[in-house]
Amino acid sequence: MPAATVDGVDPAVNSTDTVDDATWMLALSILVIAVLVGVGLLQVYLSGDYGSFFRSIGIGLLLLLFSVGFYRKWHGT
Repeated sequence: MPAATVDGVDPAVNSTDTVDDATWMLALSILVIAVLVGVGLLQVYLSGDYGSFFRSIGIGLLLLLFSVGFYRKWHGT
């Protein structure tokens, strides 16, 4: 059975879409995680308190787990 088409063009073979929405979401979440960890490192540098850094790392790990889960679900793997 042929693939579903939109205006005679198979959406799975659209060469103009180089990056899909799931990949953008994953890239943006990694950027947010990097900013979060960077702010945590800055707080450690300024105050010497490691509690906020470990909290930032924990939040970043949870965000990473959810992001990877959504990415895998959207790509059907």
